[in-house]
Amino acid sequence: MSSNAHNIQFGATMNEPWRTLNDGVMGGLSEGELMLYDTSMRWTGQTRLENNGGFASIRAPWGHHDLRALNQAIVRCRGNGGPFKLTLENSQRWWMPYAYAEFDPSGEWQDIVLDLEDFSWSQAQMGDLKTVNPSRELGDVLRMGLMKYDGTAQPFDLEVASIQFLDQP
Repeated sequence: MSSNAHNIQFGATMNEPWRTLNDGVMGGLSEGELMLYDTSMRWTGQTRLENNGGFASIRAPWGHHDLRALNQAIVRCRGNGGPFKLTLENSQRWWMPYAYAEFDPSGEWQDIVLDLEDFSWSQAQMGDLKTVNPSRELGDVLRMGLMKYDGTAQPFDLEVASIQFLDQP
């Protein structure tokens, strides 16, 4: 592994476990549950579209992560009911844009490689509040997360062993 790396290893001994955040915060009815195993984290639930809902997510604790020198995220996972999004937030205000990349795992363990330069940026929810500069924004990622948000109402099941951010040639 490169010395320029950021590794998140999921499991029962995590110091700061991730937590669920579903559309119920805005009146939606989607559900999600998080379980920690010895060497992984399993997230299951159901997205629903009633009451303008449609998303379920799990989020890391707030922190500061400089990912500017890194160019790939590798998600070790298996699951069904995708696609899912890996999200990178750089504001504690929910309406601000965040970076994301979609992935659709199979039922077998696999390493899904996401190029950070290919991440998309969500739109600001309350007007055009700031210009997004990816090289600057990746220098101060405040929170990472996984999201099920694709306009569908369906059950999902995602198990993740790790997320690595690496500098690969």
